[in-house]
Amino acid sequence: MPAAQNPSLLMQVQGPCGEPPESEDCLYLNIYAPPKPGTGKLPVMLWVHGGSFYMGSGCQEIYDGCHLAASGRAIVVTFNYRLGAFGFLRLRDICDIPSSGNEGVEDQIAALNWVHRNIAAFGGDPDNITLFGESAGAMSIATLLAAPGCRGLFKRAIVQSGNPHALHTPRRANNLALAFVEHLEKICGHQSLRKASTKSLLQAQYAVMTDPRMERSWGQLPFKPVLDGKLLDADPLEALARKRASGVTLLLGSNLDEWNLFSAITPETFTLDNKKIRARLEWLFPHHLLAPLLKHYYRLARSQEENPWPEWPRTWNLLLTDMVFTVPGIRLLKAHCDDCYHYHFAQPLAAQPLLGACHAVELGYVFGTYGAESLRPLYGAEANPHRLSGAMQKAWLNFAECGDPGAEWLDFGSGHSRRFGDHPRARPFDAAELTALWQDIPDSLLNGYL
Repeated sequence: MPAAQNPSLLMQVQGPCGEPPESEDCLYLNIYAPPKPGTGKLPVMLWVHGGSFYMGSGCQEIYDGCHLAASGRAIVVTFNYRLGAFGFLRLRDICDIPSSGNEGVEDQIAALNWVHRNIAAFGGDPDNITLFGESAGAMSIATLLAAPGCRGLFKRAIVQSGNPHALHTPRRANNLALAFVEHLEKICGHQSLRKASTKSLLQAQYAVMTDPRMERSWGQLPFKPVLDGKLLDADPLEALARKRASGVTLLLGSNLDEWNLFSAITPETFTLDNKKIRARLEWLFPHHLLAPLLKHYYRLARSQEENPWPEWPRTWNLLLTDMVFTVPGIRLLKAHCDDCYHYHFAQPLAAQPLLGACHAVELGYVFGTYGAESLRPLYGAEANPHRLSGAMQKAWLNFAECGDPGAEWLDFGSGHSRRFGDHPRARPFDAAELTALWQDIPDSLLNGYL
């Protein structure tokens, strides 16, 4: 049952939600319960939406929890949190506004606490909560695994296409804040920051995100949580290695063609060649590390003759998919060590060959919303989408119930990965091969992507 007041979007740069009514009064959640609840308490699935920490909403049509809840096996909750400059701008070190840059994380923790306190009234079990999220939502979950204030509040986590390195140092967060204030002064003069209009704040946010002086690696995010030493006091990999999240069972995975989505909306990608790719990466990777990576991914790209992308853009997509998503995910699982499972999504979009099995395409199957009117251009040409959706929903619900996605799954420690979909280019997932290929690349070079 959706909340009586449907969540409105935080005023932000327009995202994929269209143009709904906007208000800063945005911190609502939706609760979806089975139409005929049983007598026992049901597991709870709490969704953390993605959107690069500056766009998105828990009320987007693709996140409709009705289909999962209709199974009768879980209570599904979606919620909003503050985004962009409203949720991830650290000002306390440069002016008299005491924002930490973690207001969005505070909202996520507040939602988790609210659910823990109140979900029993809706038939949910407060002692059996599973966080699940994708992209920035998955990054948020990695952050919450490390947050001291979240211990004991959730039992399991599903991390879809995330990266555990989405944290600013205070220094980098302060540099972002200084640039933001500089742009804001150009927009509205030297009036007090507290008096700036929402429109001006959004204009400054956009200016920072497009400022060429803000040197960033490919895919790196300007707005993201801050390692402030209080709310967030440790990098997720370090925290998990220290067993801070012991007792939390983890299901994690990524998609075969993650980076295709970002390349498809960036026209210059289609003109990439060897020289341009090297220019994009050589400031990030020392030559002795970059050369073997390019050699490996170029050979892999050449072997995929059926891939619709030109050869060098294909190389770029393969490399960035692993650098930003696949390898960081493997490192998160290895740091956790406890009960954990891995999946690899490999179902291409028949209607969009260039996208393939790209970033976020699994969402319509996980939520069962592939048939929604707004999503038909993506999923309308798929054959038997209900079969794949049913398999993924069954695994996600099994995991939420008992921490085991199914009898056919083996834990990640055994080298097993469960594939969803039937992409003709999909190979058996080999975590050991990827680990060896990237073993000399430190975590610091993978810091801060989507």
